[in-house]
Amino acid sequence: MASLRLFANLREIAGISRLEVDAGTVGEALDYAKQRFGAEFEKGLETSRIWVNGSEAATGDLLGAGDELVVLPPVSGGSQPMSLAPADFAAFLPLAVAVVAIIANLAGQEIWAAALVAAAGVWAMDLNGVFRMRARHFASYAVVTAAAAAVLCAHILGPTGYGLSVAVAVAVALGWAVAFREYREVEAFSPTLLVSLLAALGAASMILSRSEFSPDERAVDVFLVAVVAGVALGSIVMRLPALPFLDRFTVTAIGAVIGAVGAAALWDLDVVGYLLVGLGLSVALVAGQGLASMLRTGSVALTQQPPGFLPSLDGVVLAAAIYFPLIRLVL
Repeated sequence: MASLRLFANLREIAGISRLEVDAGTVGEALDYAKQRFGAEFEKGLETSRIWVNGSEAATGDLLGAGDELVVLPPVSGGSQPMSLAPADFAAFLPLAVAVVAIIANLAGQEIWAAALVAAAGVWAMDLNGVFRMRARHFASYAVVTAAAAAVLCAHILGPTGYGLSVAVAVAVALGWAVAFREYREVEAFSPTLLVSLLAALGAASMILSRSEFSPDERAVDVFLVAVVAGVALGSIVMRLPALPFLDRFTVTAIGAVIGAVGAAALWDLDVVGYLLVGLGLSVALVAGQGLASMLRTGSVALTQQPPGFLPSLDGVVLAAAIYFPLIRLVL
């Protein structure tokens, strides 16, 4: 018999997270689940993604004894009504991360550095959970190690440490693969390396943006306002019913630009310069949504919210990674 695993609101509707099904195909297994759990469960399946043994599957794919069929609905999405179901509380987790980042930014550089490493750890653990759902390996501790090492490099070596963080991230990912056999496969090593690079560059960039090497002492403040505005507005639009001429990508980009320009005007900074910076951040945030889909599903599907609790951090980390070179170039 095959094993059917349920997550998020489908698990809540069914009242169980796993059951054994006697089915020859994915479609037969899902039909059995629909009959057992009712119309609300069937409606939830319409927007869910299906994997068999870690690979995305179709209803006609065959199932064998011992196969694991995973059904994962989006955490939230434009097709979902606005609600406060337990699964939807995940939408508030990025806000909690933002609040912690803002508070840490008001403290000293040591607290800021610790918060950056902690954010990289939370992001890596979220990705690890998604990979585990797909029965794949992901070295989350390697990501945290790379971020911590990059923070030290940037703090000690300045801008040179930003470039060195690339070598550090590669060395850490390779070292993890040598030390642990399960991370040697390409499907485990490649995402670990990519995420380690982004976490290391993002952490180093944020350290340098608050250092004496930054062209503006308010640079991190503007960054936080811009990314929070972009991500928050994009998330709100995504949760609303579909609106003509309005989508989360456009709103995210516009929100980031307005946030950067508004913050610059508020603090009497270079508005034109931060307009260009905001445009760069908006591109990174939108590109990050494609990165989130690729990392979390193995394919690019921009019409659905990627699985996990913190997919919005994928774009934020990408924006952070380019921020220091961007402000050095523009300001």
